[in-house]
Amino acid sequence: MNDKIKFKELITALCELHDKKLSQTLADIYWESLKQFTDEQCIKVFKELILTSRFFPKPVDFIEILKGKEEHNATIAWIEVLNAVKSVGNYQSVKFSDPVIHSVIQVMGGWEKLASTMTSDEEKWKQKEFEKLYQVMERRGKHPEYLPGTHEMENFRMGNELDREIIKIGLDGRNKKLLN
Repeated sequence: MNDKIKFKELITALCELHDKKLSQTLADIYWESLKQFTDEQCIKVFKELILTSRFFPKPVDFIEILKGKEEHNATIAWIEVLNAVKSVGNYQSVKFSDPVIHSVIQVMGGWEKLASTMTSDEEKWKQKEFEKLYQVMERRGKHPEYLPGTHEMENFRMGNELDREIIKIGLDGRNKKLLN
């Protein structure tokens, strides 16, 4: 978490809710434990704990929820990727609803490679690699806009004019074509 003002606002609300006084030292411990996560992630967890926690949460309670959510997000993202590999394939360019997926797949060699070479035997290992990378890449601020497929890459390599047709994945559960 980088937004100290929002942090103070949320930790104060949590303290008031639990009738707790927080020393500066203890506040610093909470702050340090949450620095590795994004503001959005921390705000969601604060709101969740404000609504559900019967006792004043310790830093470990925040971390357990945040780590659990990261693993959950990574698994959901993998399912989305797997469905796209099976339904769209490697020839089409794709744009996932979760842009973190773009960064992960790019690190894994790109959409073209992932979608064209994955076998059912490799699926389990690719999933593990994807989920570990997802947790790292989720903390990056910038992600590619989309992932080019084989058709677009071949046209680019041959110097042909690019007429992009991008399949949008996962926004409402159906794949949609986008033209650029």
